[in-house]
Amino acid sequence: MPNALLYSPIFDGHRQMYVYVLSDILCETGFTVFIAGNFKEKINDSSYIDRIQKNKALTTIDTSVYARAGLGITNSEFLELQNKCNADLTVFVEADHHISLFNSQLFSKRKKLRGKLAGIFLRPFHFYKPLNFIDRLRYIKHLPSTWKADDRLFHEHLLKQFKLVDSAMYIDENFVSHHPHSHWLPDVFQSYTEGVIRNESKDERIWIDRLDRFKEKNKGKFIFLYFGTSQKRRGYDLLLKMAVEKKVCFIHCGLTDQKESNDSNINLLKKDLEDAGRLLETNQYITDPVCIEAFFRSVTHLVLPYSNFWGSSGVMLQALGYGIPVLVPEEGIMGYRVKKFNLGATYGNAVSSLYEQFEKFKEIPGSFFKESIEEYMKYQNPVQLKNILVNIFKDSDPDAKYSVIMPKI
Repeated sequence: MPNALLYSPIFDGHRQMYVYVLSDILCETGFTVFIAGNFKEKINDSSYIDRIQKNKALTTIDTSVYARAGLGITNSEFLELQNKCNADLTVFVEADHHISLFNSQLFSKRKKLRGKLAGIFLRPFHFYKPLNFIDRLRYIKHLPSTWKADDRLFHEHLLKQFKLVDSAMYIDENFVSHHPHSHWLPDVFQSYTEGVIRNESKDERIWIDRLDRFKEKNKGKFIFLYFGTSQKRRGYDLLLKMAVEKKVCFIHCGLTDQKESNDSNINLLKKDLEDAGRLLETNQYITDPVCIEAFFRSVTHLVLPYSNFWGSSGVMLQALGYGIPVLVPEEGIMGYRVKKFNLGATYGNAVSSLYEQFEKFKEIPGSFFKESIEEYMKYQNPVQLKNILVNIFKDSDPDAKYSVIMPKI
């Protein structure tokens, strides 16, 4: 059996889910799987990592012995790690962190990493931030000292020119349509896990009854849903504030991050909503698919007030999977998708634009977007995700099907 090394020094958030999905597909494809990551790291919730560590078919390797727990691993150290695993295939779960490692292969054949390299790049944000003339001059000036880790130079020139990664996968179909050397990957890892663990977490379903009682008590009121761990950059505090001001409901399905700092006084906002009976929070990492579906189906529209974010949103795609239209920032791939495929509405940089567009958005029936959402989600589904990954892992030509399965840009 061929050997595959999954490299993920960080497990927090979406990363552990990606590792879980990738290991499942690799095992099913016939690989012996090694997972290298910082297993000593304390994360908010380790539901998927716990499953991985209980799986006797997987071999885990701790990366906490390396610089920055594995993020700073050197070329020679990584080669040694690959040799220990006899890695035929190495998959970088979040390849954005390892550009300097990929570039270290330049100028010397002895530094070439072992076997086939595949990486998932989540943040080619430079694509949405074009440089003006002055910024270009500044960029060129600093490039001699930063080129080894510069994402713009890597994605636009070095990766293609020197084949530093055999299969570069991106969850941004707009980026892929402009970069022929790249491969598109649907961002539906959560949906994939829902199919795998469907009957494992029934104890979480107590929340369905609580949710039903909450909706009955607030019948007719608009509901904001925040799904995932509370984070300022994803608009947790902003949605709370809007819920108070608009006198609507707020549901949070996920953990509360006590370390997260927010501009608004979160506790006062929560108290205001709680006193009015318009707040429901699980403060629990929910993995049960039936429970997740119940929370999403409790809303008719989803508002995602992310800030300074140009990438994909798994939560957005989950909502679309349930036929729920979304209101998102107009910049980046989220806004591009919504405008291109009629998946909801977008708003500008100012908070005032969010408020203005929200008032218009909530008055549009979800049925208005039904057909366009269904058409787009034909491409964003777990079967597509698995097929593309299997093609890449088995060395077949993934590009052969891309013209059919990728949304037309």
